[in-house]
Amino acid sequence: MPRKPRTVSSTGIYHIILRSVNQHIIFEEDSDYRKFLFVLSDCVKKYDVQIYAYCLMDNHIHLLIHSSSDDLPSFFQSLGSRFVRWYNSKYSRSGHLFQDRFYSVVIENDNAFLSVLVYIHNNPVKANIIRYPSEYRWSSFNAYYGAKDPLVNVSFAYNISGSKEALLRYFSREQDSSEDDLFMDDHREALHFYTDEKALSIFKLVTGVSSTSEVISIEKTKRNEYVRRLRAKGLTVKQVARLMDISETTVKRICKMDH
Repeated sequence: MPRKPRTVSSTGIYHIILRSVNQHIIFEEDSDYRKFLFVLSDCVKKYDVQIYAYCLMDNHIHLLIHSSSDDLPSFFQSLGSRFVRWYNSKYSRSGHLFQDRFYSVVIENDNAFLSVLVYIHNNPVKANIIRYPSEYRWSSFNAYYGAKDPLVNVSFAYNISGSKEALLRYFSREQDSSEDDLFMDDHREALHFYTDEKALSIFKLVTGVSSTSEVISIEKTKRNEYVRRLRAKGLTVKQVARLMDISETTVKRICKMDH
């Protein structure tokens, strides 16, 4: 079935989501984040793209950008191929890292722009990685508070809001409205809910491997043992499936064999 053509934004602004294949972990360590941002910065200059916001999560990436629709495919092809070539070399793997087609949503008005700006920066909060967006190292949030980040165009959002102060008040109001979610985070932690960052460290400790890329070489019986141990330590089915590069159904089947 042929793909549907992308919707073209009249403003040239898009919310882009890049997802990894099979929820594979993209960023294992700090150097991976830094390399991606370096390549992104280089591609931005080459294709005259404006970045208004970014957030690098473990298995997906959010971008709020301005670009002509004609340049988008070339921009992401260049970005993806350059980073994946480096990543595959570093982790001795081959094949695709990102899904074939990036997901894009057109941003047609100021309200949508500001809503997506907040949504992107709140991703680590919603994922239970940190309590406040300012605590996350791999997003553009702090650039809006004066942190040096030449990759991000902050003036556009300031102009939409009327001023820098007005935008920061908007951020503050939106953060306050998430108070109930933050309260729930405390309860999840009390119930031994692990963030994906913590789950990754437990995975490495249990399996003894340095990267999720190595799981394909683990013998099946040993793999099943690791799956059971990870579940026993409190990782969710989804976390175990992603880290062990198997389906959630397989994780459930392996654990059910013990009962």
